[in-house]
Amino acid sequence: MSDDTALAVRDEGPVRHLILNRPQKLNALDLDQHVRIKDAVEAAGDDDSVRVLVLSGEGRAFCAGDDLTAGAPQGEDPMRDRRVDLDLGAGPAFLLESAAVLRACPKPTVVLLHGHALGSGYDYSLSCDFRLATEDVNYGDPRIHRALWAAEGWSYKLPRLANQSVVTPIAYLGETMDGPTAEACGLVHRVYPAGADLRLVAKPFFNELVGLDSRAYAETKARILASVDTDFEHALAFTP
Repeated sequence: MSDDTALAVRDEGPVRHLILNRPQKLNALDLDQHVRIKDAVEAAGDDDSVRVLVLSGEGRAFCAGDDLTAGAPQGEDPMRDRRVDLDLGAGPAFLLESAAVLRACPKPTVVLLHGHALGSGYDYSLSCDFRLATEDVNYGDPRIHRALWAAEGWSYKLPRLANQSVVTPIAYLGETMDGPTAEACGLVHRVYPAGADLRLVAKPFFNELVGLDSRAYAETKARILASVDTDFEHALAFTP
């Protein structure tokens, strides 16, 4: 289990940074960390002073995926009485819920990808509105090579973000991408030089998002997600 310092929350004016802070583990995620992320995203969504939410990782990687050495979670198990009959474990199962909260956050959400951005970190990234990466990022989900399947939500999100010809090598072959490849696939919006401090070089983009009207952004986002997640007739009738 990870301690409370594993997720750092820092405000830079109206921009709130959620920073994965287990650099010695390449920011691998255990159940406690999933719970912290969900709680922090919900808190940001309810805080009128927060205009932009940024997710990043400390050290050499954004997130190397699941922490396969994790022990028991701290406190009450959030999956108690809500377990499914799948060989997933509580961490991956809870990721379905926490990633959904991130995806539905009414604020602009940005993820900064560097080093390794794999597995559950990849899933969280697909829940964000914008993905910014370094050229040399190692991005994707190679877990199929360990006979693990896409049970954590990205199998739903990926086909809605990229066309089928892009989906197949990522999903079926477990191929990972560097920044320019991910940008060419439409999965990354901006690419920066290898070694760049993304929290620093992306500040002009954060400021651009801060300048947008919060209500208009939230309503536009809600309509787009509703349109993606439902059929045409229901999308036209949706009211946020």
